[in-house]
Amino acid sequence: MEDSQLKIVNISGKGFKKQLLISSKEVSTLHTFLKEIINDKVMIINTNVGLDVYYHSSVCYKDLIVNAFLLLTTCSGKSINDFYIKSLSSLTDIESETNRFFEKLIKNPLLFKSYTKSLFNQLKMNYSNNTELIDELLALWQNKILETNLGSNILKVMMPYIINLQGTYFDTLNQPILKSLARETLKDARFN
Repeated sequence: MEDSQLKIVNISGKGFKKQLLISSKEVSTLHTFLKEIINDKVMIINTNVGLDVYYHSSVCYKDLIVNAFLLLTTCSGKSINDFYIKSLSSLTDIESETNRFFEKLIKNPLLFKSYTKSLFNQLKMNYSNNTELIDELLALWQNKILETNLGSNILKVMMPYIINLQGTYFDTLNQPILKSLARETLKDARFN
């Protein structure tokens, strides 16, 4: 992952509210716009914690992403001052932000569970179109979780969703024997 061109723009609201920053229709509009410019390597995850735009590129598109997002939200009377915006364009930044985010989120177990459920449902829906991005994110998250002392708490919540997402990957395999072996390996009875 040293040569990764993964970049993330995170937008969250000031003052936590249990609602999405933009609707699913607006996410679709934003995704279509960004996909045209960034050339298919873009994925948007929209949860009640914030909106994350993941993309692969050697170019930083932070300003474009933020401006496109603001075009969608200014109709509802919001401005840039209503949001926290983070742009992560190096693997080191992404790793340290991942640690910080998981450590903060695990302190609120109900929020963490609802966030994880929403995150993995969206990852599953996006998997066939963003396999490379999602696989890179899962590898990064797994490494960061295992390095922290919170790993077991996080994994207890995330593991069923990870297994479900891996099942989506195995469904794409055209080799029945390999698919059967993989599913047998991931059964709950084998999880410690």
